[in-house]
Amino acid sequence: MPIYTDVFGGANIYPSEISYSAIALSADVVLSWPEETSASSNLATRIIDVTASAGSLSIFMPDAMKSGTGNTVLFNNQGANTFIVKNAVGTQLASIAAGTVWQVYLTSNTTEAGLWETLQFGATVSQANASALAGTGIVAVGTLLSQSVPITNFNSNYTAGVTDRAKMFVWTGTGGGTLTLPSAPTMGDNWFLCFRNSGGGSVVVDPSGTPLINGAATLSFSPGDSAIIATDGTDYFTIGFGQSATFAFDYTSIAVAGTGNYTLTGTELNRIAYNFTGALTGNRNIIVPATVQQYWVSNATTGAYTLTVKTSAGTGVAVATGARAIFYCDGTNVVDADTSTVSVPISIADGGTGATTAGGARINLGATATGDAIFIAATQQAAWTALGIAPAGVVDGGTY
Repeated sequence: MPIYTDVFGGANIYPSEISYSAIALSADVVLSWPEETSASSNLATRIIDVTASAGSLSIFMPDAMKSGTGNTVLFNNQGANTFIVKNAVGTQLASIAAGTVWQVYLTSNTTEAGLWETLQFGATVSQANASALAGTGIVAVGTLLSQSVPITNFNSNYTAGVTDRAKMFVWTGTGGGTLTLPSAPTMGDNWFLCFRNSGGGSVVVDPSGTPLINGAATLSFSPGDSAIIATDGTDYFTIGFGQSATFAFDYTSIAVAGTGNYTLTGTELNRIAYNFTGALTGNRNIIVPATVQQYWVSNATTGAYTLTVKTSAGTGVAVATGARAIFYCDGTNVVDADTSTVSVPISIADGGTGATTAGGARINLGATATGDAIFIAATQQAAWTALGIAPAGVVDGGTY
């Protein structure tokens, strides 16, 4: 049986051809090809005069797979209201304003929707058609172009590309993953996408190549975090980086056994509280990005070696084994967040005793040697002895 992509008699096979029809459009209409089995009175004829009783009514083209390529319908809007021509699955093809004439012709019939081209006739002043101008991030709504943010859910690592402009990506994975951004120089100034982590683990947003995101090599999104990510053609930046209050302060434990430099990467970055574990075999440097950030550090490593938190080219601060400390990076160096270190003993002027022993404290606070001895005497006998007198009832060594 011939199909509509076959050539018969030198041309593609078409349904029966009817030259003209008129439609009084008072509700959406679905056209049918002029076939013997068609019971519809709304046929896709060569020329259709349309009078719409209200704005935004639609005419749907028939199934493209039931016609050959090159099939053409000309729409003439003889009414005062604009109407919309859509393909068989509802995608807008053209917005036909009052008094204008548009031709719609089929260029591919491999799907029900097909591929259609539109061409305005010059009966009136030519005007741009929103449907023809729609592109990435833009959709035609009637005669207007409107913003479009199509949403894509994903649960495995994904690399975005040029066609992902203006899309929104929602992470739904139970664990963590990576969203790789395209080359910023290739995308140029103004490429952007939206991202939200709705999954159960952190997602690392990683620009391809050497460009940075917010000044760092990568940016970690905790569950609930979201942002618009845009590039200026050199680096990436976030707009409205919304962070979940649940994950505003977080904790991670990292095994850093060994020696030399250990550079934080991936999901290890942009955390707050760090617990470093493992057996050190030499002095170890924890390398953090040269960006402003705070670090709450616990050194739970073993071995008689130093653990220092620093930037790659800057200075840092060492954390003693078993100790905890709070640091911050000023964009160049890692520095101690507490410069008012308390020295021992605390002076009396600062509310202390100026001593490291109880006896010294009592003396510093005004006790005399005799008074102190009486103060700490455990018994009455010891107190009499501290005073240098005999107990009651004893005179010259005799008892009375």
